[in-house]
Amino acid sequence: VDAVIELLRARGITAALVDVGGELRGHGRKIDGSPWRVLVDAGDEDADPCVVALDGVAIATSGPRWHRYEADGRELSHTIDPRTGAPVADAPVAVSVIAADAMHADAWATALTVMGVEAGAAFAAARGLAARLVPAGDGATPCTTPAFDACVLT
Repeated sequence: VDAVIELLRARGITAALVDVGGELRGHGRKIDGSPWRVLVDAGDEDADPCVVALDGVAIATSGPRWHRYEADGRELSHTIDPRTGAPVADAPVAVSVIAADAMHADAWATALTVMGVEAGAAFAAARGLAARLVPAGDGATPCTTPAFDACVLT
């Protein structure tokens, strides 16, 4: 994503929204002057939509909502916990992070997924990261950091 944005900039493109596999980055603004608006995984189907502005920043979402597998009757995350060498247990179903570039957004989203909802949210908040962690389970309320809340459009 970041390489595509740089290529577009080098070719004189002043505005674009680039999406590669769920990592998105906004460059410039839309023709009407408004920022790029992106729908973030809301978790529960009945939850209110969460829309953020990508104005010179990127967002990446990690988690087992889309990438998971079943083994021995258990649903497992595709993310490996480096502390155990095993799939992450009790991973948040989706972790979205907004950062200056897609590379950092993706790295933080994966790291917070490994940490879990509570530890990941506390870690992100303490470091000023814009993060949203969606716990597993129907009706679970997403945890967001103040930096993420500041990016949400109402």
